[in-house]
Amino acid sequence: MQTPLQKKDKTPPVLDGLIHAEVSISEIPMWQLPGKGKVSPDTLSKVVTRVMEKDGHPRKVEIEIMPSAKWGYPTVLDLEYFRAFERALTMMWEREGVVPDVLRISGRELIRLTGRTPNGDRQQEVRDFLDRLSGLVLQEHRKNSKGRRAETGVHIFERIDREEMSASDRSEGQWTHQIRLADWYWANLNNFHCHIQDQRIFWALQRDLTKLLYQHLHALFRVGRGAASESYAELSMNLSLKKLRAISEIGRQLKPAHDELLKLGFIGKWSLDLIPSKTKEYMVVWEAGPTWHEVYQQEREKLQEIERGPVREVIVQQDDTSKSGLIVTAENEDRAYALKEIYDFVGYRDQAYEPFWKKVIDSFSRSIRHRVMAEVRELALSRRIRTTRARALVAAFQREGKKHKLDGWVGQPKKVLPDYSRSTS
Repeated sequence: MQTPLQKKDKTPPVLDGLIHAEVSISEIPMWQLPGKGKVSPDTLSKVVTRVMEKDGHPRKVEIEIMPSAKWGYPTVLDLEYFRAFERALTMMWEREGVVPDVLRISGRELIRLTGRTPNGDRQQEVRDFLDRLSGLVLQEHRKNSKGRRAETGVHIFERIDREEMSASDRSEGQWTHQIRLADWYWANLNNFHCHIQDQRIFWALQRDLTKLLYQHLHALFRVGRGAASESYAELSMNLSLKKLRAISEIGRQLKPAHDELLKLGFIGKWSLDLIPSKTKEYMVVWEAGPTWHEVYQQEREKLQEIERGPVREVIVQQDDTSKSGLIVTAENEDRAYALKEIYDFVGYRDQAYEPFWKKVIDSFSRSIRHRVMAEVRELALSRRIRTTRARALVAAFQREGKKHKLDGWVGQPKKVLPDYSRSTS
């Protein structure tokens, strides 16, 4: 059994500069209970804390949550849509091996991922969720290597475009949303840092406070290997609770949410203890239950599988040092089958790319195409590309053609997809 990193009688030291190493964005305690999302002169921002593991030791990270004055803080409802949003990204990662930097999804699809039935009001909820998250800034305050103060503010979404799906039927206000992820968030997703924790449990939760506590405890338990503690003052700030003073009132405030997590086996037990060195200040202590340990084990197995890297396909390589070995005519290979191989690799069929893929098939042998695709797959799974598979594959074949100085491949303009629409096939 591993020794817990976080002891209930010790407070982790504060450490700046770890916002880009977040395990899961949904675990950052930026979500508010219903009715507490509005921004006022007294609530322009709030500072929350995260306990994270650094070099085998727990570290406390302070993050300032800065909401949009127009849209306010994200709420529990936004957390539900955000988990559905990350579920859509995870599904694409499972299918393609890499998370795209741009997700195109309809409001109807996102609503269905929450288990709800789409209607006009929920379409508006999706719009509000995306606007609220796009206006949110997460800011860290730290000191640089010279001891000077420094700040970093990041957004989660870089850009959002939307368009109406049908101008004829506006009864439900159906829209398609195209969301470009911020670079740091995209990188975290492809490093399996922003993965989803057990959707089944989350959607079984009934109380709003239970959902916030569930998210928060995931992070604490992961660092503490199933053991966690936090002062009531910090917990009330992180979960946007009214701070109470009497231990009996605090117990009544926290008990219903804890009872729900106990029933599901997510926590094994919890207690509210007086901090000896302070007057009327309390520490909340938790131990994880069997349900959390099961989820944690699944997370570790998945992460270890990813860290081992892809199993490279065994491909019989042809000699690609001579130009004569690269050119293959249509008579030697079925172009339709070769095109299907490429589309299976990139995960979707985009007509705009098809002239380029046909040029690839005409220029390179099957073994060389397989080698280039295997290299791109390895780059994607080792988190070294910041684009879609299609874009990365285009760039890889452009480099291959230039390397061998093939006709039609030397001196191409520097853009992602050259225009081959006038080329003869």
